[in-house]
Amino acid sequence: MKILHLCDHYRPLGGAEKLLFDTLRALEAAGIQNSVAMHDYPENRISGARKEYIVPGLDAQPGSGGILSYLKICFRAKKCLAEIIRAEKPDVIHVHNIQNPFTFRECVKRAPVVRSIHDPRLYCFTDWRLLPGSRKICPYPLGAKCIAEGCIGKDLLLYTLAGKRAIFKFLHYLAHRKANKLILESKAMISCILQNGYREEQAACLPNFTVTHELLEVEERNKKYGVPGENSLVFVGRASYEKGLSYLLEAVSLLKIPFRLYLVTGGPEMHAVSQKIKELKLEDRVTVPGILSYEETRKYYNLADVVVVPSVWLESFCLVGLEAMANAKPVVAYRTGGISDWLEDGKTGLLAGCGNVPELAEKIEALLLDKTRAAEYGRNGYNRVREFYSREVYLPRLIDIYKEAAKKSDKSLQ
Repeated sequence: MKILHLCDHYRPLGGAEKLLFDTLRALEAAGIQNSVAMHDYPENRISGARKEYIVPGLDAQPGSGGILSYLKICFRAKKCLAEIIRAEKPDVIHVHNIQNPFTFRECVKRAPVVRSIHDPRLYCFTDWRLLPGSRKICPYPLGAKCIAEGCIGKDLLLYTLAGKRAIFKFLHYLAHRKANKLILESKAMISCILQNGYREEQAACLPNFTVTHELLEVEERNKKYGVPGENSLVFVGRASYEKGLSYLLEAVSLLKIPFRLYLVTGGPEMHAVSQKIKELKLEDRVTVPGILSYEETRKYYNLADVVVVPSVWLESFCLVGLEAMANAKPVVAYRTGGISDWLEDGKTGLLAGCGNVPELAEKIEALLLDKTRAAEYGRNGYNRVREFYSREVYLPRLIDIYKEAAKKSDKSLQ
């Protein structure tokens, strides 16, 4: 079987990119032939690990220039992509994190298409499904409420950059009606897709996976990197509002016991994060190692007493939670989106009400004060990952999804 993968970022960046590279390696180990077409970000590089193409404008979005210049870029990207598809003759095209409606339509025209959906950008004009004023999770489907709630109305009327992008986002939303399969990571994401008018037969539930290691090796690393008596807390993720860093900082400021918080992070709100740390007088208790490779990040999982996932958006799944549990660490998280699919409250960690800062602090402190229970949750989490979220579980299901997509496409041509 030959799979052509389309992606925006082709480098270690976040959970979606880590999943992409882990998936490529797993497929190749199973004898699947991969090729990759990527957007022309300056950071993207040809690795030589497989057939790889850099496509200028593959994921182009409307910018400050005119629409005609944008459409020219998209036309050239479509032409280049069509040549790649003709050369590669893939059995299936697997689209990862591409938001360009024109290149997506080109894929649908030429081969069966499977699309991985990691966030609400496909069906939300503000990208993270958070209402503009309150920043609460939006309960509405794409439609009239987007104007009533102030998500796009003024931007469309004034034809601002956000308004231009909303038009093409809607075209992207419509283009996905033609996708053979949409890969959703959790029950919450399936509900969102169905709420937004996609067909039930398009939805394929496939939770994320992470690489696992033998328990003895995990325990040895935890002992090697752990800091006894420190009460170590770890956050891994993007520094942006929806990931809840400000909520986490407020929560740890309420803790009545000593602690050290490690923020493996970077992104658009780093300045705001730094200001919040100063405001709460946490400079002596917070360490910010920045954005790290997975191998370096793993050392922080190993030293953690608790890993915290304070997301305040409708988290599609959250690979960080699996990575923590794969390293036998308990997780404290907000109950939102797909998190409760993998975090068993009172077994592998603790859940707090989304956005409830005092409750988040209470759950964190409870595990820091009871290391025996924290260790038990960590072992339970490790076992849960091995049973449900390993490569051995993920890969056969992904290949089945490819086969289902190809079969549906064959039937549609009959």
